[in-house]
Amino acid sequence: MKTRTALSALVAATLITTSFAAVAQGQQQGGRGEQGGQQGGQQGGQQYQQQRQAERAATQERAQDRERVQTREQDRAQVHQQDGTGTPAGQAKGAGNGIYGGNLMTVEERNQYREQLGGLKTEQERTQFQAQHREQMQVRSKEKGVPAEVTAD
Repeated sequence: MKTRTALSALVAATLITTSFAAVAQGQQQGGRGEQGGQQGGQQGGQQYQQQRQAERAATQERAQDRERVQTREQDRAQVHQQDGTGTPAGQAKGAGNGIYGGNLMTVEERNQYREQLGGLKTEQERTQFQAQHREQMQVRSKEKGVPAEVTAD
């Protein structure tokens, strides 16, 4: 009977020790898991911050683009006001931002004209480009015997 009790006590002690060891090991692994989770959370947070920064940069770029366009339009308006008509030189009122001699040009030429004009940075470059274009269209007008008109398309 004493042997049985001693053996039972020994088995119980072994089970208790094994249980504590398993619990301790689980806590250690759980701690590592939490660290891994924190690292993953930090990486996710960094990705979120990078995404937010990229969005802010894109928003700022759009705002700068809008400001550039507004400045360009204001510059053009000032030039048009200075010539006394409120419209570009030689352009009829109400003609909008049409193309001089557009009726003498192909669709491709009109598209190319818009691209080139839009790519110029200063009002002086645009004015020079438009003057050159006007001369070309006047020559073409004489060749074809058709008057050059400002077209909206």
